Amino acid sequence: MSGTLMGVATPALAQAYTQAVPSGPPIRLFPPPERMAVPDVESGVGRVLDDPLASPWPSSPGPSAAPLPLLPSGRTPSFEVVPTVAPPSAIAVETLGPLDPDGAGPLAGAAGLGGDPWRGIPRAEVLALLPELPTLTPSPAVKELQRRLLLSRGSPAAAPGEPEPARRFGALRVEKLAAMGDPRGAADLAALLPEAMTADEAAARALTDAELLAGPLDCAAATERAKPFAGPYWQRVELFCRLRAGRIGGGASMEAGSGPAGDDIAFDMLREQPGGDPDFLRVAEAMAGGPAVRPRSLKDPSPLTLAALRTLQAGLPPDVLSLTDPARLAAVASNNGTDPATRVTAAERAATALFLDSRRLAEAYRAAPAKGDELLRLKDAVARDRTARTRALVQQAMLAAIAGGRRVELAGLALELLDPPMLAGPVGAVVADMLDTLSPTPDAAALAPAAARLCFALGRPDKGKRWHDLALRSRPTAEVARLWPLAVIALGPPPGGGALGLAGWLDESLRGADPEARARVAGQLALLQAMGLAIPEEAWRRISDPEETASMPAGARPPTADPALWQRLAEASADRRVGETALAALLLLGNAGPAGTPPAVVARVVGALRAVGLDSDARAVAREAAAALAG
Repeated sequence: MSGTLMGVATPALAQAYTQAVPSGPPIRLFPPPERMAVPDVESGVGRVLDDPLASPWPSSPGPSAAPLPLLPSGRTPSFEVVPTVAPPSAIAVETLGPLDPDGAGPLAGAAGLGGDPWRGIPRAEVLALLPELPTLTPSPAVKELQRRLLLSRGSPAAAPGEPEPARRFGALRVEKLAAMGDPRGAADLAALLPEAMTADEAAARALTDAELLAGPLDCAAATERAKPFAGPYWQRVELFCRLRAGRIGGGASMEAGSGPAGDDIAFDMLREQPGGDPDFLRVAEAMAGGPAVRPRSLKDPSPLTLAALRTLQAGLPPDVLSLTDPARLAAVASNNGTDPATRVTAAERAATALFLDSRRLAEAYRAAPAKGDELLRLKDAVARDRTARTRALVQQAMLAAIAGGRRVELAGLALELLDPPMLAGPVGAVVADMLDTLSPTPDAAALAPAAARLCFALGRPDKGKRWHDLALRSRPTAEVARLWPLAVIALGPPPGGGALGLAGWLDESLRGADPEARARVAGQLALLQAMGLAIPEEAWRRISDPEETASMPAGARPPTADPALWQRLAEASADRRVGETALAALLLLGNAGPAGTPPAVVARVVGALRAVGLDSDARAVAREAAAALAG
């Protein structure tokens, strides 16, 4: 092992990880301007850019990559680059009109995104971009930033002469919160925006559907919400509430004229409506005292149907797993009448998209039954089957295990079953809770690198450090060296900038590295720089290998990022426009999140978030990306 690698794997350096990022003036997040290359859109050749803030980050793997610094010889590495829109020659100052009246929000000041998050971006642009925000991301960092953006007090101003929009800012926020699986936040916001909600049936329906799926529906609030609207959907909601009140509330009715006769009339009316919901009507009849239901097939149930089946605790058929909507899968998982094998698969898929928390996922894992001696043959099962049921069996075996060696073995299997998108979310949290029952002692050293990676990804730095220290003491290997960037991001840079650790990590990471591995190292360097670690010029030179990069198969070259969003992020962060910076960052990360987005793009996002004061969000984004790259 080289001496430089030993600079990485030492207890002294592990202790230095506890240091916070030094305070002081802003740290340059890019190489010096004379070393920055950006793409010439017409020729595709790198050129020097005078303004480093408007230039892309160094090249990295994934579906997009940005250019590396120029080499000392003046040659530009032939990495694929992310196009950027040329910055305007001057900043245009434009007077905006009055603020949108939908600026109420439950979060104000530091709890949200500051006092005036939407300064500087016209309302029409915000309204066009809000519907594009991600809803199915596996990233807690993305989801939390987006939730705070939508719940923050403040609104964008209309440009002079701008016509009234077809849909209001407040209603769009409520609809997006409901779609991303936050019905409580959506309801809190809707309560502050009654005028917007009474004029927007789509937002009212989205909130009601989200509440039906999350359960239980607040029928009083739903009845009030329905007053401005008419139609079969709201009639079905009213019928569900009447039936549920009669079943659960001892027969008390919500309205005069309800009861058996009223229900018969309601059923007749809804049966005659075109484009109705026959599945719901069949379940509603069972709620009214008719024959019990146990559907044999249910491939596209409505939120009302799923809520009614859950009220009856009626089992759902396996083909309900053809659903791709995590909100409806979460409703399937919460129906205790459904077969546990179906429930656990639905629960894990919903949890991966952050529509189910780790507590409810663990409950689903515990309910999945083992067959025969499966719990004794888990090694074979893990080797051939990486499904939710296998993860559930490992969890159950861990609960039953007493011997320390067996518990370490099972924890290792659980870690082995974690795919990168699962690390930072509820699936990873369930495994981390399992690790909490073990002590980071030498007999568990085999787990230490993977356990440290998981804890860092989840934002549990103290626990991650204990496992990381054990790995440094016990297993100074390439696997441990790969954790160095993640440890720096999670815990802060070591004193003096960590040059020794950086050199050792590069020595190990670049030894025999193919183009894909070299690109991954470039992405990790970009993330470290975005978080404020000074990256020497020599480090950039070491990772640039034009010959190897040129030999990369054409199919492996990723597509570019959206140039308009790339430029918007740079300009908004330079002008400290917080809301616009967060909006552009979220759109660039998209549903893939930091773990599935090119590190060059993630690094640009991290730098922009730090530039507008969203340091904790920036660290969370960088941590998730670094955890994915550390595998």
